[in-house]
Amino acid sequence: MDDSERALEVDILAVSLRSDKDAAGDLLEHLAGKLSQALPEEVQVSRGGWLFSSKKPVEELNIKLGEIGFQFRRDKRGVITAMRQKIVRGVVLKSEEVAVESLIDELAAQLAKVAEKNARTRDALTKFVIG
Repeated sequence: MDDSERALEVDILAVSLRSDKDAAGDLLEHLAGKLSQALPEEVQVSRGGWLFSSKKPVEELNIKLGEIGFQFRRDKRGVITAMRQKIVRGVVLKSEEVAVESLIDELAAQLAKVAEKNARTRDALTKFVIG
């Protein structure tokens, strides 16, 4: 795969991560649904809400891809923050807050890299993008 094909693949994946968020009503719900379906072992979703509430909104979404972690968190006011993490042997050594859109682009690029090396991930991401 040449650089232009790879760049196009990353762009398509980034658009897929963002797509339908307005229809779904919530970026975190959209990302959690898509990514936990495509990569269940790499994604951890924490939901909030009252004990007997029918709505359990996503409060935190963690994606671990090798030594890089991506965390999206919603505070009590509904503001979403995004963190990039450096992970070594399961321990977070460094966390850095970044813009949500920027982290989505980084996540798409990292997913494309992982998919190049792993057939299972590539198949899951193909289903993710195509539907």
